[in-house]
Amino acid sequence: MRALSTLPLPANPFPGLRPFRQGEEALFFGRETQVDAMVDRLAAMRFLAVVGTSGSGKSSLVNCGLVPALHRGLMDQAGSAWRVAVLRPGNRPLRALAEALAGPGLLSPGAVIATNAGTAHTPPDDGSDFTPAELMEALLRMSKLGLVDAFEQARLAPRQNLLVVVDQFEELFRFSALAAGGEQAAKGLEDATAFVNLLLQATQHENLPVYVVLSMRSDFLGDCAQFEGLPEAINLGQYLVPRMSRDERRAAIAGPVGVSGAQIDPVLLTRLVNDVGDDPDQLSLLQHALNRTWAAWHESLHDGGSTEPLALKHYESIGTMAQALDKHAEEAFAALSGPMEQALCGQLFKAITDRGTDSRGTRRPTRMDTLVAITGGSANELAAVIDVFREPTRSFLMPPAGTPLAPDTPVDISHESLMRVWQRLRDWVDQEARSAQTWRRLAETAELHAVGRAALLRPPDLPFTLDWQAREQPTAAWAHRYRPGLDAALAFLKRSQQAYDDEVRSEQAETAERAQLLRQGKRFRLLLLVAAVASTVLVVMFSAMGWLYSQADRERDIATEERARSKLAERDARAAQDKAESALLAMRRAVDSQGWQQQAYSNALTGKVELQQEIKRAVQDKRAVYVQYADPDQRSAVDALRPHLRGAGWLAPRSERVQSSPGTAQIRYFRDTDAEQARSLSGLFKRWGWGVVRPEFVKSNEGTWPISQFEVWLARPNPAELARLLKAIDSPVKDERTKALQTLVDTQGASPAAIGAALAMASASSIEFVSAPGRFNLLYFLSRTAPLAWDETRINTAREILARVRNRSEVSRDTLEEFARLERLLAAAAAGEAFGPPV
Repeated sequence: MRALSTLPLPANPFPGLRPFRQGEEALFFGRETQVDAMVDRLAAMRFLAVVGTSGSGKSSLVNCGLVPALHRGLMDQAGSAWRVAVLRPGNRPLRALAEALAGPGLLSPGAVIATNAGTAHTPPDDGSDFTPAELMEALLRMSKLGLVDAFEQARLAPRQNLLVVVDQFEELFRFSALAAGGEQAAKGLEDATAFVNLLLQATQHENLPVYVVLSMRSDFLGDCAQFEGLPEAINLGQYLVPRMSRDERRAAIAGPVGVSGAQIDPVLLTRLVNDVGDDPDQLSLLQHALNRTWAAWHESLHDGGSTEPLALKHYESIGTMAQALDKHAEEAFAALSGPMEQALCGQLFKAITDRGTDSRGTRRPTRMDTLVAITGGSANELAAVIDVFREPTRSFLMPPAGTPLAPDTPVDISHESLMRVWQRLRDWVDQEARSAQTWRRLAETAELHAVGRAALLRPPDLPFTLDWQAREQPTAAWAHRYRPGLDAALAFLKRSQQAYDDEVRSEQAETAERAQLLRQGKRFRLLLLVAAVASTVLVVMFSAMGWLYSQADRERDIATEERARSKLAERDARAAQDKAESALLAMRRAVDSQGWQQQAYSNALTGKVELQQEIKRAVQDKRAVYVQYADPDQRSAVDALRPHLRGAGWLAPRSERVQSSPGTAQIRYFRDTDAEQARSLSGLFKRWGWGVVRPEFVKSNEGTWPISQFEVWLARPNPAELARLLKAIDSPVKDERTKALQTLVDTQGASPAAIGAALAMASASSIEFVSAPGRFNLLYFLSRTAPLAWDETRINTAREILARVRNRSEVSRDTLEEFARLERLLAAAAAGEAFGPPV
């Protein structure tokens, strides 16, 4: 197979994402019937606005349809002598117009000037250091007749016409956002107004053959109203690019292939016409797919050339229209030199793309110096990445290849279709939107904290935000695009982390001290037990020894005892009675001593007379419940729970915060006979909204106690699991939503952290990113939580959300029922009641 460069074939006839340029009219097919209408409108009004949707072929129609027709003399009254100045306004429209007019063969002072006598001369060098473009810009800035003056001073020969083509006229509005504000923003608006006035004034002088053509996206028509006279001119000279018919689309595909000396398989031609459909946004994707299909066909040719036509296999090898652009962009991404450049590439595309009101992304042109500040890369490093994506065979980024990248040069995506099709870019847009949302929430909380309306961050918000900071490493320039105040917000985040670390260290020290006291108490109780056992053993031992001794004496004296049996029996009875009384007295003293020591230790350890009273009542009522919790946020709810337990007939001597907790909430009981009461207590917790608290039998020596004892162990919420469940209730898969919602209700009903995270998800800044089923699931979960787990701040937040969401027109009857259920729960929470809505 011969090298590609030796194959005797013409260049690729399809431009790809870029529009057709002037000089490529031989490859331009399918729009022939539209050119006459454009010429007639331009001749009548001297001003033509070619308007259409993105990708409808506006620029190509002007470059390869209208301009060649004018050169062929299709406008009778003007002739065929045309000088065409083509420009894009960018963020410096006057400079762009000056550079276009000062080009060779146009109105440049250095151009050859034809005199009335038919001779020609070149103006002498005036010795100045100004370039022709700078001189032209100075002339244009003198007045709104600057373009008229420039044309007159050029002294063109008779019947010479000037056509000014302003391609991508919407850049005048899109790039206005690049101004930093203040004087710079005012100067940008002033230059844009002057630019529009120059164009309008030039077309209003009927004795001057100056014509103006604009190409503009139709969604920017409303922005034209900010310039006086422009809406009127567009209304009179507008040409809306019509949709191509099926035959015109077929000609646009087969025509370039035919003039290039190749052939296309009819099967492929029909497939391409069908794939593009009637959507005008698909035309750019069609041109790109054809460009890639031609390249794949070219590479597949064998030695000696081939007459094989472009076939379906070549089209499918590049991924068809559905995947061709995505694969091409991935090839460009893979061409970057390494992970550093690829990471910088991601930061670049995130900066020049914005989700806005379109979930697929919108273009956001950004100056080079701003990109350097946002990404943290150098200008040279950024330029290297940009050059890969604006290489002529790709043309994914603007300005075009070869254009210098100055600090104030705007960098932009060449066509919106890249944002629609490139999956990696869509993922970047989603990541950027989530990162911006986290930043706005942090900045807002920091501002509220500064005025005393918000507390420092705590889990799960604190670790989530710290992970975001470490991962994204936001710069001041990046943050300012969404909300100012990065330094203050990061200082607030640091204070939150320090405060939480101090709290954790304090809790660890308290836990260690408590553990030390418990170890000392266990050793003390062990010593008491050993002493009691030893005393009992000694008493028994002495009693046995006395009995043995009496038996031995009786056996030795058996011969003599026959004579005094009654007397000895009486004496032995008295001795046995004395020994029994002594043993009983010793045992009583040991038990009293042990009981006194245990009582003294208990009083010293608790320091509360109330505990003694609770234990006394527990012995009388025969059942007591102790609540153990690991999450400090649950303390207030647990403290409020105890009086409600007493009101339900349960003793609640104390609650205790522990260092670790089980994965799910449990009710531990220690006697088989207490199983029914454990189930009853579990039902009570479920009725109160604390979720599923499962009974768990634990074999322990506590099961030998005379009272029924129960320990309620609350689970500590896992931030990562909580975040996963909240995301899953908005899953597009119904089974995943149902399972996640049930898990939330069963395990997180008494978790203040879960309630707070759900309220944050339902806030005004986040709810728009949640689907309708997800919104209902959030409401369902909140209405089934424990009222005692709500504080005043969360109650007020929930009521604000209810008031806002209730006004939405799409609220269903089921949602209204959940509203009522949640309102009853909030009323119970505000009153400090343990019971909520019926389950």
